[in-house]
Amino acid sequence: MMNRHWLLASLFLLIVNPSLLSAQEVVVHEAWGVHMETGGGWIAAEKGFYGNVKMNEDQGGLGVSPIQNVVHSLKQGKLAFGVDYPENILRAREKERIDLVAVSVDLQSSAMRIISWKPIISSRDIKGVFGIWPGLDVKIKCVIGKGWEKQLIIQNQGEDIRLWLAGGWPFSSAMTYHELITAQREVKRMGKTFYTIDYKHFGINWMDLALFTTGDVIKKYPSLVQAIVTGRYRGFQWALENPRESFEILKKIREDLDFVREMDAVSPLMFLMISPETKKQGLGYVLPQKWGKLARDMFKAGLLEQMPDVRKTYTERFPSGVMPK
Repeated sequence: MMNRHWLLASLFLLIVNPSLLSAQEVVVHEAWGVHMETGGGWIAAEKGFYGNVKMNEDQGGLGVSPIQNVVHSLKQGKLAFGVDYPENILRAREKERIDLVAVSVDLQSSAMRIISWKPIISSRDIKGVFGIWPGLDVKIKCVIGKGWEKQLIIQNQGEDIRLWLAGGWPFSSAMTYHELITAQREVKRMGKTFYTIDYKHFGINWMDLALFTTGDVIKKYPSLVQAIVTGRYRGFQWALENPRESFEILKKIREDLDFVREMDAVSPLMFLMISPETKKQGLGYVLPQKWGKLARDMFKAGLLEQMPDVRKTYTERFPSGVMPK
């Protein structure tokens, strides 16, 4: 949970002292640790796709807020970007009044699925303990709608689906590039059956993992923003075309990477990043219609007090120019 007063105080310092942004160090605070599905920035830095921009990629993880980290880095005088879920960016803008703006989106549709030991036909079938990661529960709350707390007991599932596999929970969450593959293999080995449902089944059709910074950074350093957006998606494109070589690069950063796990992620990642829109507009396209859908869904579920001007949440000024092959 963000500390409202701390964030507002930090933002105030940036407003009254714009010289804090004069430093040249650039840092990107990622939402998660190094993996194929998050590796575009690290690959771009290794391959020199950022040109003369000196980039520092900061690993994220459970309990880490890229938004807090961006505000803190800006306060320290660093040029900072972050990667977080669009719903978190929208909530921070509306509830914390932080001028965050998404400049691109990694995944054009959500990788998250609901996995269940029983069939799910409607939202009424989702009752009881629901395992998910901290900060990612907005989707399921929008599925249930207002009064979701009467139907769900949301639990932090940690870094794996172990408790769900053991039968302790009826529902859990799985990303198509990792946990879903694990569930398919393990449940088959157990000789059991499980069910998977996409959030699109309930009309929740959003994007995942947006690259963001502040409106002030965009105003003062547009060329830098463009270089970072273009470099990031050149990194992702290279990773998808050269997965084995990319694994070796990423393993230098995170020694515990598993080869099979990372190769499993390549095909789902291509499906999530390459869409009819990105084939026309380039990787990282912000797709305004989905931002509008996100805001309406959150407002309808009572997660936003008023319908925001969602056009301020993203910008189309920085197309990557990286066309998927």
